[in-house]
Amino acid sequence: MAKYIERLKSRVKIKKIDSNQPIGAWIFVIVLNIVGFAGYFYLKVNHIQLGS
Repeated sequence: MAKYIERLKSRVKIKKIDSNQPIGAWIFVIVLNIVGFAGYFYLKVNHIQLGS
């Protein structure tokens, strides 16, 4: 059981972000996701259905 918990911890551990990755690209992705969720909730609140 102890080995299982250790393996689970090693897989779930949050890895350090690579400093070579552009921060601007991550900000763009996060903002795009927020806009997408906001649009989804807007459509749900106003009872707008896309498609059939």
